[in-house]
Amino acid sequence: MSKEYEYSFKVKDVHKFIEYCVSHNYEKIEDYEQIRTLYKNGGKIMARITKNIYEDKTEEVLNFKDDNLNNDVLTVCRESEDLIITDENKNFVKSLIDILDLNDKKVLARHRVTFENNNVKFEIDEYTSPKMKVVAIEGNKKQVDRIYKGIENIINENRVD
Repeated sequence: MSKEYEYSFKVKDVHKFIEYCVSHNYEKIEDYEQIRTLYKNGGKIMARITKNIYEDKTEEVLNFKDDNLNNDVLTVCRESEDLIITDENKNFVKSLIDILDLNDKKVLARHRVTFENNNVKFEIDEYTSPKMKVVAIEGNKKQVDRIYKGIENIINENRVD
């Protein structure tokens, strides 16, 4: 299990963040569609089944994460390792969600582009359901704090509250 240190915020336009990544030598490491179903029960943990749709393949993944019940820009939360869902373990995954009584569902659909440089990731999401744009910066606390402070002007110009 790992801890994720992440700034995440809604924006009007993602293009300034893509320009920042390109001009600061971030490498585009992913560009794909994603459908994520969140399973909750009002507790502190949620299950996530994520269908990643790449150009050449599709995969489904199960993981668990602390349920962020607030709208803070900065979150630090636990996240489990991923389990790739196969035909052989699909029934187990369903039974695990059932036994944990995770039944409230929310479905999110988005296009995600991920850039990385020196172990800092920019996850740039354009959601189609619900309609919104979100940018996240995650990685090492010190590096992420420095980058967030360095682009606060871009964030403030584009932030949606």
